[in-house]
Amino acid sequence: MAENATAALTDYALALSLADAPPAVIQQMKWLILDHVGCALGGSLTPLGLAASAVACADGGSAATVVGTRQRAGPGPAAFANAMAANALDYDDTGATGHPGATVIPAALALGEVRDRSGADVLAAVLAGYEVWSRIAGAIQPSWERRVRVYGNGVTQTFGAAVAGARLLGLDTEATLCALGLAGAFAPLPHDGKIGWEEGRISWVKDNVAWPAEGGVRAALLAERGFRATREVLDGERGLWVMAGSDRCDFDRMVRGLGTDWDGLSVSLKPYPCCRWIHSTLDAVGELRAEHGIRPTDVRRVTVRSIEAFRAWFHSRRPATMVDAEFSVPHAVAMALLDRPRPEWWHAANRTDPAVLDLMDRVVLETDPGAQAEYATNRNSARIPATVVMETNRGAFERMRRGARGGPDDPLRWDEIERKYRELAEPVLGPARAATALELVDKLETLDSVAVLTAALTRE
Repeated sequence: MAENATAALTDYALALSLADAPPAVIQQMKWLILDHVGCALGGSLTPLGLAASAVACADGGSAATVVGTRQRAGPGPAAFANAMAANALDYDDTGATGHPGATVIPAALALGEVRDRSGADVLAAVLAGYEVWSRIAGAIQPSWERRVRVYGNGVTQTFGAAVAGARLLGLDTEATLCALGLAGAFAPLPHDGKIGWEEGRISWVKDNVAWPAEGGVRAALLAERGFRATREVLDGERGLWVMAGSDRCDFDRMVRGLGTDWDGLSVSLKPYPCCRWIHSTLDAVGELRAEHGIRPTDVRRVTVRSIEAFRAWFHSRRPATMVDAEFSVPHAVAMALLDRPRPEWWHAANRTDPAVLDLMDRVVLETDPGAQAEYATNRNSARIPATVVMETNRGAFERMRRGARGGPDDPLRWDEIERKYRELAEPVLGPARAATALELVDKLETLDSVAVLTAALTRE
């Protein structure tokens, strides 16, 4: 029996095989990988993706693919660039909190390609990364009073990348324990309170998915070389939870249900390219549009009643950058009402178009104490209550949503997942190459080398 939570998660991660997982879990992992690939391809065209790829390739490494480009980099920098691209549009998957896929999957693809691992090896590594990340993240959630002062998702996501890397490098138990210890040392500060809310300009690092991807890769590579680190990073009164700024830790949550409960099934695929917190609002907007045939020119006023963060931070009616727009409820509502192509919401024209500006000025945000209390309790970004009242020249219409589509309560259909992928991938790869990459992900567990897939993710 494992001595502590760090040892238990290490034993679980190294022993896990695809044969242990139900078919629904394997399918979910492949959908998450496909969604990640699409988001990384779409994000490679953005200022965030372009900056990250330029920095990653400046060091001259050539071992791993930088998605959506003709360039290559070392495995750490490639993981960094691909993570940044995947999160650039804020269209990538989300857990109850955080963006796990944008950290775990780039690390796994980079090391899988460098070490010529099979598709099945990479798929199992991704599964282990999600499961370990989710248990650590769930266990160290702080009280609400503490969360509003200190929080950061990148801290725990580093462990998902390190676990995926440890599996792909074939590390033994001792080396994997050290990789996790290094992941704890390399993890970023919990910086959510200082991403620019008070300044009116959101930091492009956002949830910090990229450094955790590279940190996890480097942790695994160093551990492979015999680099020593603490073997009990998660445990005790000075464990990760304290370092991450939490005021509590549920150690049982870290290990409960290992091998029988699959946290990966609760990860959300996002239908809109903006902060997940806004999605239940947009679902309500879409339902009102469809039910009542509402056109943008019909709208006189849109009132959104939801969590306090909307009124305090998500209120910008003139977002200056694409990232500011991703955290603007008025902008997202305008995009939904105008039915703008979702992969193009980030374009500058969609922040300056007079029709967009007019609709943003018609959006009013109000705090719903009940919604705030519910979110403070459930802590799940897919379950944020929102009420939308749309006043039109034909009367007022109201819709309330308790949660958002794309999560475990209301998952996306396969046709929606595929359409999203194609809309993101085809402008970069072309239809034929995008179809090839989709087929390769679908049969990932049969590939002798994951390099076949990563080669398909480059521009011709």
